[in-house]
Amino acid sequence: MSEFEKQCGAYTAFTEVTEKLMKELLKENNIRVHSVTSRVKDKESLRKKIGKSEKQLAKLGEIPDISGLRIITYFADDVNLVARMIENEFDVDEQLSVNKIDLLDPDRFGYVSLHYVAKLSASRLKLTEYKRFADCQCEIQIRSILQHAWAEIEHDLGYKSTLAVPKQIRRRFSRLAGLLEIADAEFDQIRYSLQLYEKEVPGQIIAAPETVLINKASLKSLIMTSSIVKELDEEIAKVTGTKIQKTYVDVDELVNRFQYVGLETIAQIDITLRSERSAIVSFAKQWVDEYSRARGGYFDSGISLFYLNLYLIGKKLPAEKVLDYLKTFGMFQDKDRDIEKGARDLIQFARK
Repeated sequence: MSEFEKQCGAYTAFTEVTEKLMKELLKENNIRVHSVTSRVKDKESLRKKIGKSEKQLAKLGEIPDISGLRIITYFADDVNLVARMIENEFDVDEQLSVNKIDLLDPDRFGYVSLHYVAKLSASRLKLTEYKRFADCQCEIQIRSILQHAWAEIEHDLGYKSTLAVPKQIRRRFSRLAGLLEIADAEFDQIRYSLQLYEKEVPGQIIAAPETVLINKASLKSLIMTSSIVKELDEEIAKVTGTKIQKTYVDVDELVNRFQYVGLETIAQIDITLRSERSAIVSFAKQWVDEYSRARGGYFDSGISLFYLNLYLIGKKLPAEKVLDYLKTFGMFQDKDRDIEKGARDLIQFARK
């Protein structure tokens, strides 16, 4: 404990540096996680750990978890990605590290983490900012967000052993653990299916656009690949004195906007863009002249789809529906803007 008092500041600095490094490595490796947190074991926890130790401890460095990091991933598959990254970037103590998930008995309820005990790599310890941490190590826990939820609730309930749970409740624990394990696997499969769909949808749009429903992936693919979208973007930019930038319009919101107007497939969008081309450009100019602050600035790629949607709203829907549309999508929220005038102008510009 005396040694800990002397080195507590060094362990605190080491923990902060390691957390920062971990976040940078995750970003470099393009691994999105829910959170990275860290802590230095407090004096009372350390005192209890020393008291429970089954072996004689000669020095503070023999306790592997004075510094601790916890990485919570969104998906179970990402636990392995993070693990491989740690093995590549840190000096891992294989004897002290353990995959407790693999050690879990098949009939044991609940989840446990993947644990590593690691030091900074030899190459990093050569750098000036890391040299002083040569004797420091930390325990790194990795688990999915569902595994974390189970572990936190299980800990709060106070039952860490299957046998400690009353027999009549034990089966409910097991059922719930099984559901969470299935959910983890299903989220992995959903992500894989979405990635596969995003790869396939450009070809589907070319081959049979009438079968491709409007969603985030199909709209983004349309913006990226459609010649008519690109041409109309450029025409609208020209007549409104703006430029088109490489960022995309809010595709998630566009999906909802097109649902509001009744379009369902990519083919319907493509046909309408081509048949109403000049009207959409004319409408966009009137709208920008009257209401937009974009003149002389920038539009996102796919802006023609936004103006197509506004044009169809004004052309097809009755006045009360147009007003409801403007309220639904938060347009004309400024106090100095008259939403009822906006609805009237939207109808007038579109039908003109």
